[in-house]
Amino acid sequence: MKWSALLLAALLQIGCGAPEHRDADAGGQSIVDDTAATPKPTTSPSTASTPLPEFRLRFQPSAHTVDADLELEVVEPTSLHLFFRTEWEGYPGLESRLRSLEAWSANGTLKVENVSGGLGAGHKLVRVERPGRVTISFTVALTPEGDSRFYHRVSQLAPDGGHLLGNDLLPLVWLGTPTARPQPARVWFTGMPGDWRAISVERRAGTAYELDDVRTAVFVVGPLRTQRLSIGPRSLTTGIYGRWPVSDERVVDAVNRIAGTLHRIAGDGWASGDYVLGAGRVPTSVSGLSTGGQVLGRSGIVYVGGNGPAEPEFAHWLQTTSHELMHWYIPTAFQFEDGPPAWFAEGVTDYMSIKTLLIGGLIAPQEFLDEIGRRLARYRDSPLYGTRSITDAEEDFWDNDVYRYIYDGGAVAAFLLDLGFQDRGGSLERALRGVQRQRPVTQEDLTRSLTSSVRENRWLEDWLAAGTNPDWEARFSQYRLAYRNDRLISLSDWATDALSTIRP
Repeated sequence: MKWSALLLAALLQIGCGAPEHRDADAGGQSIVDDTAATPKPTTSPSTASTPLPEFRLRFQPSAHTVDADLELEVVEPTSLHLFFRTEWEGYPGLESRLRSLEAWSANGTLKVENVSGGLGAGHKLVRVERPGRVTISFTVALTPEGDSRFYHRVSQLAPDGGHLLGNDLLPLVWLGTPTARPQPARVWFTGMPGDWRAISVERRAGTAYELDDVRTAVFVVGPLRTQRLSIGPRSLTTGIYGRWPVSDERVVDAVNRIAGTLHRIAGDGWASGDYVLGAGRVPTSVSGLSTGGQVLGRSGIVYVGGNGPAEPEFAHWLQTTSHELMHWYIPTAFQFEDGPPAWFAEGVTDYMSIKTLLIGGLIAPQEFLDEIGRRLARYRDSPLYGTRSITDAEEDFWDNDVYRYIYDGGAVAAFLLDLGFQDRGGSLERALRGVQRQRPVTQEDLTRSLTSSVRENRWLEDWLAAGTNPDWEARFSQYRLAYRNDRLISLSDWATDALSTIRP
């Protein structure tokens, strides 16, 4: 097997939000990616006594750079392999951020070689001929290139703070042949500005952080304004950094309401433990009104930025934050046999995140209906509408037209399913709790759970199998709603009253 073959190994559930980068009334994008690029396992195991890599990081916020020393004790002659991440879906060329790289030991300078035909442009080799302590020094620039729309998917550092992703900033390290084993490490921040601090879910060991797997580690750093919320067996620490268009109190209040509603919706489906949310500002090199976010394990990053009125910015941030935090439940808590379908992982997440804002009192009932109307309009305007099923389109998920089609279609479908449940005294979130308790769950189980008890919801089967869309207007009128000029309007107080008083 050639090393040029890469394995997309599922390490953890990762919710990646592509940014909303558009005018104030345009739609957002959000993506789930439950993979991370790692080498394919080999038949040759690594040395059993592999030393623990130790990273010492020094920040240069004004230059948007991190200087790092990697140290490890080598007990016998070996080849030392490093792999710096070179791309994330939609954000290629990350190897250009590596500005310097050198290695030495007590015996002198060690040559750093680019591995031809290896893991890619970020694969480096250091040959260690004598035992001893090896130090590898490198500098990484952490600012987006040009007007990148994918700033939130990789590590960022600015004078007012940023976030560091272990799988992006730190190289994977092997003695001997690269393998797909976990990548433990120890990390120190040795050059942090005096008013800065770091928050993370990683374990502290004195002044260091002990990482069980460097690929899952996330740190939020800067002159943070932090708040910790305890919700039953969970805690959520929010770190705010950068200049915001609204007060910190509004940001914290919104996070608390979203997390509290998630707790009510998900129950035990939201795993116990510590969580971290970094709330930052879009890098100034990215123009226009923009939000973006992702979750990696129990850490979340959500950005907002723009140069327009404060309220549209905050409204976009609310939706993105609610969507990303919902990923701690959907699809993470659902143990699908073959992985969750995208319409569920992102579309249902999108709908439930809007519903969370409604239940939390962060948007009014008509605003909720307006958001559903916007998604239905985009879905029906898609060139794929009526020609390709959501299920079939998933194979081309990363195409721009496709993932927007799947997000919007899934969100509108979830709303219509919810109306069917509500009309019989239930709700979508109650049905999802039943699905979440199944171990494992298949896509057929999901469809059956959403349709078997509510006859009006059985359109879902043909919609998934053949792309047959329901008669949206007729369905809405059944629940005393009208779809006019791309807007959903309540024909009586029934819909708005019901939607404003839903309790999971």
